Amino acid sequence: MAKLDKFLAQMLAKGAATLHLDPGQYPALELPGGHRMTLSSQELVGAVLDGLAKEVIPEDLSTNYLRGEQVRFPYTYEAEPFQFLLQRSTVGTRILVGRVRVLTDSPMPAPDTAASGEFLMPRGPVPAKVLSVDSLINWMLDLGGSDVYLNAGEAPLLRHHGRMGSVEGFAPIAAKDLTELLKTITPQPEWAAFERGLDTEFAYTDATRHCRLRVSIFHDARGPALAMRIMPKDVPDADTLGLSNPIRRLVQLNHGLVVIAGPSGSGRTTTVSALVAMAHETRHDFIVTVEDAIEFPFLQGQALVRQREVGRDPARQKQAICAALRQAPDILVVGELRDAETIELTLDAAGSGRLVLAMLSTTSALDTISRLIEPFTPDHQPSIRARLAGSLRAVLCQTLLKKSGGGRVAAIETIFNNPRIGDLIRKGDIQEIPAAMKTGRQYGQTLQNDVLVKLIKEKAIEPMEAYLKCHDRETFMLACKKSSIAFDPRKEREG
Repeated sequence: MAKLDKFLAQMLAKGAATLHLDPGQYPALELPGGHRMTLSSQELVGAVLDGLAKEVIPEDLSTNYLRGEQVRFPYTYEAEPFQFLLQRSTVGTRILVGRVRVLTDSPMPAPDTAASGEFLMPRGPVPAKVLSVDSLINWMLDLGGSDVYLNAGEAPLLRHHGRMGSVEGFAPIAAKDLTELLKTITPQPEWAAFERGLDTEFAYTDATRHCRLRVSIFHDARGPALAMRIMPKDVPDADTLGLSNPIRRLVQLNHGLVVIAGPSGSGRTTTVSALVAMAHETRHDFIVTVEDAIEFPFLQGQALVRQREVGRDPARQKQAICAALRQAPDILVVGELRDAETIELTLDAAGSGRLVLAMLSTTSALDTISRLIEPFTPDHQPSIRARLAGSLRAVLCQTLLKKSGGGRVAAIETIFNNPRIGDLIRKGDIQEIPAAMKTGRQYGQTLQNDVLVKLIKEKAIEPMEAYLKCHDRETFMLACKKSSIAFDPRKEREG
């Protein structure tokens, strides 16, 4: 038995798509959707990786391997097919292992290599030409992709580690055929809303592959369209997501409002689910969730959890929130705050002795506070500011960045309410909050630049990636200079 088989056993146990073993790094599994899980806190030594590689590499590839060429070969463990990519260097062998699901007998094409020299998994077999939900799910799982997009008149597109690419072997799909495909997977209430011209969202379970997907269907200028995201089997834990201790302590609150913000696709739902999972494990309470699509079912734990899926229909969401309040939950989870009425219902819930976790689509923690106030009329805003100042406990705003070496990592900016910040919210002096955050770090305040600089120093992200995703590039450059990070975006762009 090869020593690498122990890693493959963990891949199967965790449902991981990819195994990463790199010199000087921690061994890591990559789950479907891009989340990474470290398997050890001990860095891998190059000589050890060389020994692992020599145990499994076929004899006919040994010469190419010793020359430093990238070699690829199939491997079977417990009747499960895997694909190995090895590359020897002066610091040790890089080993990348991917799960393989054979779709056709077509020969596998040569592996992809990113322009940056990034070590990537090869593409899987070219799929059959017939477009189906099954074939798209197979492609996502084979490539470790996170999203598939379908638009009338276009071939499918796949997102992998934040990058978009076309799906080989599929022709553009006609609007009529796409409509028929959507109808086969869409529940009746959501389909009725879609036929009325509304956008809708729901969870789709693939029992054959034991995976769940979040599906959004909508209309664009060309006709019907679909965005489908694969969800991890299990809720990533706080360690995997890198949640700080102040964030983890939020699940111990008995009442108040916690807003998890960020652009769509930034991992907000995953963070909320991780917090709910922590509460489920540690609290003997009643938890009710009102979600666009149920991504993670909470089955085992100490709490009583009830989950409702309402799609993107505002009327159904408000009805579900009102019904939840009548059930007197200890924790209420609201999928998305879309309008003034939903925000006010949420503030009512937070002010009536229960903990509320809610999501909002914004790009910064400061914008999140403004967005909670702006939907109301000017004469109503003073009352909303006063209620928000009293009930808000924290704002977490996520930005998802490409991780060095593959995968993605979230930078979480945090505002924890305190007497000074509460007073600024009440007065409407929102723009003064960043200054108050700098003098209140003992409360857990974290500016985005602080997180980005920390990730750069840990070599988790490249400075250019942080520069492109930061809110304020001028202050980010000053933060880099203060932290002795040599970085010039002009030279990076020329390179």
